[in-house]
Amino acid sequence: MYSIWVVVLSLTFITALRGEETSASGTKKDNTEKGVLTKDPFLDASHYWPLETSHSILTTDIVSGHNAILMGGASIKESDDFQEYVSTEGNGSYIIAGDFKGTCFSNPDKCIMNGMTVSFWVYLKKGAVKEDQDAYILSSGGQSKKSRGIAFLFFHGKYVYVVSTKNKQWKMYIEEDELEKDKWINIAFVWRNNEGMTFFLDGEKKQTVNSTSASRPSIEYTILTISRPNNAVNTEFMYPLRMCCLALWDKPLKKTQVKSAYESIKRLHEHPALKKRSRVGIKKTFISPKPQAHLVDNLK
Repeated sequence: MYSIWVVVLSLTFITALRGEETSASGTKKDNTEKGVLTKDPFLDASHYWPLETSHSILTTDIVSGHNAILMGGASIKESDDFQEYVSTEGNGSYIIAGDFKGTCFSNPDKCIMNGMTVSFWVYLKKGAVKEDQDAYILSSGGQSKKSRGIAFLFFHGKYVYVVSTKNKQWKMYIEEDELEKDKWINIAFVWRNNEGMTFFLDGEKKQTVNSTSASRPSIEYTILTISRPNNAVNTEFMYPLRMCCLALWDKPLKKTQVKSAYESIKRLHEHPALKKRSRVGIKKTFISPKPQAHLVDNLK
């Protein structure tokens, strides 16, 4: 009887951490601002990779156990002034976060709460990419006419963030100098279907764009990658960088929630001793997918 109660309590705790409820109609409810979830803004994320610890070539998503694979020499580094982070600064280095086929993140039409949020900390070195280069920071297929999802890249002198659905596309251009180099910055994108897509820098709202018509009838690429497009392994398309605290929510966060996520990691920068605190981890085992190698479609 004791064992049964332990299992029940454990399942209850995990449900509280994820902050997910399903009504009779199958619609997820947003309980982010209730109870335990106010204590840590990442506890109700769908996926969260601190990108600060590594077991061989794997680094763990502490919410779902969705291990990311360090490829081509990508590695975890230590930092005295911030916290541990993953580096893809070596030639040909990148990360495969997993295959997200059939989910909100590779097919935004599947987002049952009508949106998603992507947040991460990144350190971009000045001169890391050429002015006329197409170099990818994140990709789950949003850049391809043969797929859907998200993409964040440096494209001919500007940064571009894209969300693609079956019939629409949201595309935002960010001036190169708006993302300060040689410094840790927090970037977040909040996308709302039937509304706009908003860019936040260090917790502050910067700009919003609306959708345009597009056609993405197929979904061929569903792997989430860091530092390269998810449909090519050419080094010319790779963006060498440092990253930590990559979080995905299958819902659009409120402005105050984006700010809270930023502030929670900023405190680690201001008080480095806090980086030694213990983290809540929910560990699961899964089979790691293999990468796909195809040519990159033109971003148009």
